[in-house]
Amino acid sequence: MYQPEQMHVDLEKFKTALIKIHPGTYTHQSPEEFEQLVDRLKLETSKPMEGTAFYKIVLRLIAGIHDGHTQAYTLGELGNMVNNQKRLPFQVYIKDERIFIIKDMSSQKIPEGSEILAIDGHLSNEIISEILAHYSSDGKSLNGMCHWLGGPYRSFSRLYPEIFGGQESHNMVYRDPKTKEIANRRIRTVSKEVYETIKAKRYPSLKQVDEAFGFKINEKENYAYLKIARFIKDGYDDPENTYSDFFKTCFKEISYKKIQNLIIDLRDNGGGKASNAAYLLRYFINKPIAPAKEIYTLGNDDYFIELTGDTLNLDKSFGLLPIKNGKFRVTRTDVLRDLMTYKPIQEYSYTGKMAVLINGGTTSAAGIAAGLLKEHTNATFVGEETYGYAGISNGVRQISIKGDYTETAIYLPLLHAEYAMDKHVQKRSVVPDYQISYSIQDILNDKDAILEFVKEKVLSNN
Repeated sequence: MYQPEQMHVDLEKFKTALIKIHPGTYTHQSPEEFEQLVDRLKLETSKPMEGTAFYKIVLRLIAGIHDGHTQAYTLGELGNMVNNQKRLPFQVYIKDERIFIIKDMSSQKIPEGSEILAIDGHLSNEIISEILAHYSSDGKSLNGMCHWLGGPYRSFSRLYPEIFGGQESHNMVYRDPKTKEIANRRIRTVSKEVYETIKAKRYPSLKQVDEAFGFKINEKENYAYLKIARFIKDGYDDPENTYSDFFKTCFKEISYKKIQNLIIDLRDNGGGKASNAAYLLRYFINKPIAPAKEIYTLGNDDYFIELTGDTLNLDKSFGLLPIKNGKFRVTRTDVLRDLMTYKPIQEYSYTGKMAVLINGGTTSAAGIAAGLLKEHTNATFVGEETYGYAGISNGVRQISIKGDYTETAIYLPLLHAEYAMDKHVQKRSVVPDYQISYSIQDILNDKDAILEFVKEKVLSNN
């Protein structure tokens, strides 16, 4: 149990950090709105509260920033409680505020495709709304987090018990996909280890490791397919030429075989280095471009040592120079290559038709890549709105701020990048030209409806 005085001190500490350290606290809210949010949260903590309940208060504080690189987490005994909390035995797909089971790890063997109508008396749309009040993606789009709830990182199976309270079992009402009958079952929760063990046994095909990138050409249908699953191959210390060499190989073959249709697949790309996205952009532009116009932080080493007590070595690492409003600009282009000027590659430049596939899993540097392609090419975008975008923080350098009296902490970025695109576009994730989502049958049958739509309706030979 935490006392009001303890919680208020830590909320004030987190508030100060977000104002004085985070470069995007006021991107999606005014200073007045932020103050009002903090005041409401302090009012809710005016009486003793359990640690898990206070953690949800901190989650709501961070959700208001609408920045995927900013997170709340727990430490110590509270951390063990939260991290070891049992979960619902399902992997789900969320569409139109509806929750569908696509993988069943329960002992009751609920049919795949079943729609969850309610849990513990909470309707499905109410459940989604409450989770999204505690977790947000970049910007105010809801699609990114809804997509992530179906994945392993911020899974619905874990977040429902976290937000609504963990129990040994939950009462679930669902509709059978075949009979359309509504059933009521008591569903037992499982540990992470049991969840993963059952998942591996029932769905062994999911074990395959996704390659960082892949490329193939279909000469018969005259298209090339470039899949980029992330913008780092093995880690941030990849050789600098890893992606540039790969792209050169791809576009050399495209040019040699005179391919006139290109599909770039950025779906479920978790990000990496934005500079690797810039290497891709070189094959489509006709004049030099610097992807990032400016990257800055709110202070230098002296500023942050006074706030945090730690030497962050930012001045030397990033070549910081003071600019207006007390901010400091990054000058070392060898460290943050987003600031470099990239020239067009004339030899294998691509001028044919292009489609870019995106969804709610297109995150961080992948969101930046989608934004740059949207701004500087004539590509047709197909799929769903992205999770990430080019308008808020940069995940290159982050720090933790720990509570003094509670076992909670926040993790926030130090850098903000202004990318070469319209300022209004920067404040929203990339929206597709053709909004195509999967039906539950597409998911269960492993049918790629987005890719099929592109081949049938977008490519030039159709």
